[in-house]
Amino acid sequence: MPERYTIGEAAKKLQVSTRTLRFYEEKDLVRPAYTEENGYRFYEKDQIRQLELILFLKELGFSLKQIKMLIQDEHGSQSLELLLKEQYQENQRKIEEISKKQAQIKHLQKIKLSRAVLTNHSGITDIMRKENRLSALRRRMCFLGILLVLGELIGISLLYAFKVQMSVAVIGVTVVGAIALSKYYYDNVEYVCPNCGDVFIPSFLAFNLAPHTPKFRKLTCPKCGKRSYCLEISRE
Repeated sequence: MPERYTIGEAAKKLQVSTRTLRFYEEKDLVRPAYTEENGYRFYEKDQIRQLELILFLKELGFSLKQIKMLIQDEHGSQSLELLLKEQYQENQRKIEEISKKQAQIKHLQKIKLSRAVLTNHSGITDIMRKENRLSALRRRMCFLGILLVLGELIGISLLYAFKVQMSVAVIGVTVVGAIALSKYYYDNVEYVCPNCGDVFIPSFLAFNLAPHTPKFRKLTCPKCGKRSYCLEISRE
């Protein structure tokens, strides 16, 4: 006599609830090997294997509709190969979405937002929006900076190849360009005091002389008067 399991025993073996097995039966995925007159359901090894396959495919992210199609398809192996490929791509998309969210969380952890900033400055979403605009600004600055360096290299080359006066003129233009580039960046950023949450714009001189990191600049807040590393964000 083949080994058989009651619905409770099958559920315990598969580490699922009896309600799950009844649900699969209702969906015509796996039916018990037989049901007695008193309503007791019994499963045999073939049904257990099918249930193990269903649970495995569910863990991979397949829907019950897809699983049912695979089970009932005469060319199940071919269909499984196609569905595995589709599911792999879908899982990759989800991984990318999660990675983006993880990057945003990591970024917020680096910012170390204070309670004052969150209370007085429109919350995290506003800061993240301005941070995204600031990232775009920095990319533009990087591109313009490369052009500026190329200008300096041209000036040095002209120093050796042509007249000194001409090279001095080029270097002069490069210096003016550097100042203009700094002014352009200054005109597009503002700062958030970590102590009182005030948003302010320092003087151009203070902006250029202040020690800074890629995200912060050490400035004196005009509201609370404290000097600290203030968060750099994009202006509206």
